[in-house]
Amino acid sequence: MQQKRIVVLGGVGFIGSHLCHRLLEQGHELFCVDMRDVANAPMLREVRHSASFHYIHHNIIHPFGIRCDELYNLAAPSMVRYNKALPVETLKVSMLGTIHTLDTARSEHARVLFGSSGSVASLHHNLPHTSPTTSQIVAEGKLAAEALHRAYHAEFGVDTRIARIFNTYGSGADLMDQRVVIKMLMAALQHRDIVIEGSGNQVRTFCWVEDIVEGLIGLMEAPESDAIRCIDLGSDHEISINGLAEKIVDLCGSKSRIVHIEARQGESNRCMPNLVATREAIGWQPTTTLTEGLKRAIRYVDAELGHRAHAYISWVELNN
Repeated sequence: MQQKRIVVLGGVGFIGSHLCHRLLEQGHELFCVDMRDVANAPMLREVRHSASFHYIHHNIIHPFGIRCDELYNLAAPSMVRYNKALPVETLKVSMLGTIHTLDTARSEHARVLFGSSGSVASLHHNLPHTSPTTSQIVAEGKLAAEALHRAYHAEFGVDTRIARIFNTYGSGADLMDQRVVIKMLMAALQHRDIVIEGSGNQVRTFCWVEDIVEGLIGLMEAPESDAIRCIDLGSDHEISINGLAEKIVDLCGSKSRIVHIEARQGESNRCMPNLVATREAIGWQPTTTLTEGLKRAIRYVDAELGHRAHAYISWVELNN
């Protein structure tokens, strides 16, 4: 395989760090661009000293230029763990960050792939005039970014691809992440209550992160055509949030209770990717079953919890 110079924006993030690791395995020269410290990415601990890996601390709301063949734009503010979004910063990353990424792709004659969100597909355009939810802000920004990619392709001939990424989980995730799978696993392994917002009857799909990465690479490497301009990446196995919680409790052998609180504003009842179109466009589909993926994720979270507990005990012992 020919070595390429590849930029991953948001490379310290959950999906980004897995992507960086995979691209390095393929022998490419990699530029990981992020505001977060690369030391915070478990997936990059063993590769960050490689001669082929370059970390650049940069916020893409400001212009940048890197000589490259391909750009993956997975940059997004890490707002999931907070109760309130930072709407202006979120929109700047989606819009200004996209413009700067596309300008770099145009000047370098590079191919660019944008990591959009599955929430765009179910976006409602009746947003309230005040206090929009985090998911609505993210979806609006992603939708604007998608439009920019289409515009740069139409007007300047930039080779753009859009991947609408649906719920993703797996090893290497931040244990403080508030995405539903990791949040439930943390609670179950510690025998705490698993808290579900709303009835729990809302249906979702969950895709193993390494399957998503293979989809992203497959989309980037696909021959240029209209069919690959925008595709969905995710699982086609549907499960209710209640069903997910019950499955996690069972797999963990947990004593956790499942409790319900008030539903979040504007949450959709069903969110599922169109994998028929994806299979036709790039021949991709996920291969990891939910049960197998959850077992792997449980092993990862359990090991990380054990490591943190050991580190805390060692510190106490050293200071007493």
